[in-house]
Amino acid sequence: MKKLMSVIVVLSGLGLGVAPVYSDQGSEAKLNIKINNFDEHNKNMNQCIKTALEKHPGGVIEVEFENKDDKFIFEVEVQGKDEKKWEVKCDAATGDVIKDQEEKKDKKEGEKEEKR
Repeated sequence: MKKLMSVIVVLSGLGLGVAPVYSDQGSEAKLNIKINNFDEHNKNMNQCIKTALEKHPGGVIEVEFENKDDKFIFEVEVQGKDEKKWEVKCDAATGDVIKDQEEKKDKKEGEKEEKR
């Protein structure tokens, strides 16, 4: 199994110049998201984490990679040193921040307030 995974990684790496960074196999399931360029993926994910921590010094609670509305994004949750919780979303293809919002304690579960 380890050998098979190594072969898949090597074969994926051969197409770096001709394939998009990501592809969706037709489903919202995370298992169907294919990373075509690991270096670019990791660079953009780390850039998103770095930007989130620069905006909101503290600690990373969670990082998610997902496809929302046919757009691949990284979602970084940070607990700030001021005890506030922040959610920063970045475009996975570019690393650019597309949303930055504070999670409010007095809001109902699932509701968040966007940073102005």
